[in-house]
Amino acid sequence: MIRFCRWLPTLAVLPFVCGLSLADDKPVSPAVSPAPSEPQKGTDQKTNTDKNPIQDAPKLPLQTPAQVRFGSPRNPVVGEIVDVDLTKPLSLRRAVRIGLQRQNSIAISRTQVDSANARLTQSQAAYLPRVTPSFSFNTNLQPGGIVFVNGQAFRGSATSQVLSNGINASFTIYDMGLREASVGAARRNTFASEFGLGDQRQGVILTVTSSYYSLARSKELVRVQEENVRRAETNLAVITEQVKVGSAAKSDTLQAQSDLANARVSLLSAQSDYDVAQASLKNAMGIVADTPVNLTDDTVALPEPTADPLKTEDYMKIAYDNRLDLRQQVERIYAQGYSVRQAIINNGLTLSATINQGYALDPNSGQSRTFLVSASYPLFDGGSSRAAVRDSKAQLEQQRRTLDQLQQSIRLNVEQSLRVREVARQRVQAAKVAVEAGQLNYQAALERQRNGLINILDVLNAQVQLVTAQVSLVQATYDFYISDAQLVRFVGVNDPEYTPRVPGYVKPVQPGITPTPSGK
Repeated sequence: MIRFCRWLPTLAVLPFVCGLSLADDKPVSPAVSPAPSEPQKGTDQKTNTDKNPIQDAPKLPLQTPAQVRFGSPRNPVVGEIVDVDLTKPLSLRRAVRIGLQRQNSIAISRTQVDSANARLTQSQAAYLPRVTPSFSFNTNLQPGGIVFVNGQAFRGSATSQVLSNGINASFTIYDMGLREASVGAARRNTFASEFGLGDQRQGVILTVTSSYYSLARSKELVRVQEENVRRAETNLAVITEQVKVGSAAKSDTLQAQSDLANARVSLLSAQSDYDVAQASLKNAMGIVADTPVNLTDDTVALPEPTADPLKTEDYMKIAYDNRLDLRQQVERIYAQGYSVRQAIINNGLTLSATINQGYALDPNSGQSRTFLVSASYPLFDGGSSRAAVRDSKAQLEQQRRTLDQLQQSIRLNVEQSLRVREVARQRVQAAKVAVEAGQLNYQAALERQRNGLINILDVLNAQVQLVTAQVSLVQATYDFYISDAQLVRFVGVNDPEYTPRVPGYVKPVQPGITPTPSGK
């Protein structure tokens, strides 16, 4: 396109054509955005879908080629705009807000809302008159026969010109309810897309929360393995001193060296898991950056030993009242019901009444008015109309079965997450006792070994038991918080700030459910 513009320097449309080609042929390459600036201070505010948090917040050091060319996602903003600088300590709350600002899945859901609103406007336009100005100019050159000049014959041509302009307005008075069905389906699809946007936000919150806890767990496991390496180094140092004074066999150092090597391998494995968890969290937040994530130093509190008094049925009632994807599916059923109505109308006798009002300026000025009443019936169309009815009814049944399947899936998720959380609560208490006993046992074994009362194998066995108990405690603690975050998501109450813009919808209030797990 650019090469074509160079060969047309005299055309008046050159700037316009070249401008389009340059925009369309914009190269795609990674770019480095400006250095992060100070975050803008914000306060809680109502949803503002016209605000771009990525333009208001500090820029990230890296962008994908798509972000360079098409910009960052424009997600609905609820509350303050948070800083995305990963060099600062990252809390769970800030990580969740970053994900809500930057995740493309939310931006995609928003475009679906915009598209549904546009289709609703198109459907509602059928209730309004359509005004269409028109202008046409026609010039015609054609053979005009033979012309004699001074007795000599010449072939001539004739030119005719026709100019017409005017304005016309048309309005549909009645169409058997097709407009009503079309608007009803479009409105229900709009409501469904609004609920879908809210449900997508809840999914992002769960993904970020789970990834954050997974990273915190990996960080804690690295600390456990570092302590294990230090204990192995201490054991080797003690054995080495005992060998020097002759109170231990030289072969005991081989076992201690092997234990130290194994501890270092376990540490490397834990560090690798930590790096992978960092990448997962950045992806969950929608961040493209090489900067390592620096978590806050907040300590996760151990869960209370008291069991949850709420049962599965209690949580299911909360889920049925709050799950936005259930409401989304119900709206889809309503929308498909309107589509069935449209198919039934088109399969029968259809009546329509329209009126056209026009005014012509050229070539003859004056008004024109037409009132048209028409009736039609698909006497034979190869069964197309009846097949359309069957198709719409089948899709309606499909949407109903999808709702049933979704409710069953929600029950499965609630039961599983509740059971895993309560078992993790019990595991935490058991692992806590094991850690306390393991620490006492290891200290006693180490002291006896220093006094020559036991050999190195007893010390290593006590060390393995302690490490196993510490790992079990870390795993159980974060399993509890991850399953708790899943349970809160599966009952649909993990996003208390956002309310779908659906007329008449009021977010249910459920006491006793904490949207964000305590301890972070």
